[in-house]
Amino acid sequence: MFMRQANQVNQWDRLIMNNAEQIIDLNNEVEKVRADQQRLNHDLDFISSQQQELEDMLAPLEDKIKSAGVTLNNQHSDNEREKIYTLAEQIDSQLQQMSGDITEVVEHLNSVNTNNQDEANPMYQISKILNMHMDALVWIDQHSNVLQKKVEDVSVLCEARKKEQANNFKMAFE
Repeated sequence: MFMRQANQVNQWDRLIMNNAEQIIDLNNEVEKVRADQQRLNHDLDFISSQQQELEDMLAPLEDKIKSAGVTLNNQHSDNEREKIYTLAEQIDSQLQQMSGDITEVVEHLNSVNTNNQDEANPMYQISKILNMHMDALVWIDQHSNVLQKKVEDVSVLCEARKKEQANNFKMAFE
């Protein structure tokens, strides 16, 4: 009778210890999530402040445009901007297609060479080179979005400069 109760108490003790470990693991995960949430909140605050700063900078420009009452023919610049945007979309599409094709080739080569990874083997060397190329293409893909944003920013700036010059030209001859 005593041994049965002692075994039962021992099982309960193990169960309590396992549950305590799980609680500790969960607590650690909760702390990680809280830290991530704080970082996210900080990033959101930063983005919000940048957006507010941008809105504050744009308000006077919008007021100047409204007060000037200048109606310019924007069709040429709109067409040019549309061409640039279409070209950027085509390039992005082509890069994504190339990335997908290379990924397929690399995966195929990796599956063929999983058992034979001798560095003297030419297939292993080719696979290693293709993996490096894949990493480079992933980097290019990531940075193509940044470049596209910069192209859009330059287009907007170019448009603003054209409007400013047209306004100055109009004011000079009035």
